[in-house]
Amino acid sequence: MTTTLYPGSIRGLHWYGDQYEGSLMRPNVVVLHTTEGPSIVSYRNGADAPNLTAGPDFKNKRFKIYQHFALNRSARALVNAGGGVETNTLNVVQIELIGTCDPKHRHTWGSLKAGRDYLFWPDAPDWAYTALAELLAWLHKNLGIPLKGPKQWPAYPASYGRTSARMTFSEWNAFKGVCGHLHVPENHHGDPGSIPFTRIIAKAKEIADKGGSKPPSDGSGDTGTKPKPRPPFPGRDQFGPGKSNSHITTLGKQLVKKGYGRHYTTGPGPKWSEADRKNVEAFQRAQGWSGSDADGLPGPTTWKLLFS
Repeated sequence: MTTTLYPGSIRGLHWYGDQYEGSLMRPNVVVLHTTEGPSIVSYRNGADAPNLTAGPDFKNKRFKIYQHFALNRSARALVNAGGGVETNTLNVVQIELIGTCDPKHRHTWGSLKAGRDYLFWPDAPDWAYTALAELLAWLHKNLGIPLKGPKQWPAYPASYGRTSARMTFSEWNAFKGVCGHLHVPENHHGDPGSIPFTRIIAKAKEIADKGGSKPPSDGSGDTGTKPKPRPPFPGRDQFGPGKSNSHITTLGKQLVKKGYGRHYTTGPGPKWSEADRKNVEAFQRAQGWSGSDADGLPGPTTWKLLFS
């Protein structure tokens, strides 16, 4: 089964997989965007969201990763014109990098200072490129996405529109690896501009070869560090309408911890509720399941994945 959640990712209010199910895919491409803003955005409440958003944690010199869709579900941040090629649904994991590639914000953005308050990606601090390399190395090791990509990464705004860097339909259909929004056909955007791609990929390969790519932990979601022993699955008959027991509370608390507690208005508690069912269903759908596999009632596989 494809890994669908990035360990340590922040979900909760930033998760849009319930509103937009997306198409199932086997990821073999990463497209890098820049948000052209200094902070996380709502992406029109998910209508234009990527799979992941990587934001700078300047204090600790690492990323905070926000996850919006499962990694085996198509995202929505690319233009997809009718009658051409598929973009969002062509096995593409999309990553928005919080910051800008616009040279007018090379040093300052109003009262904000580059490298301290936001990232100017063509000239970012070394730690930011290392953090991006770690993310790409993890995607390579866990999803098999090749660590290679286009040679041309022109600077913005020359990267905007029809350029020699923009792939043809046939090049796009055959491509596997890491590219930028500026390379995707049917799109005109020029982000992320002239990032030092060769350097970033070399670092990602080094990390992957050394068995690294350990995801960051920000105290929410999966941390990937020394998990507590998984409680034994108590049986499917412990859950559902009319049931009340401590297993339901345990389930609810884990759903909240994993970022799937958005339907709770109170609790979670021992009495089964429709909020429990909806939150379990959301978790199941994030695994790429549908139909009877995403009925909102935990079975042994749901339990195992939820507590892993």
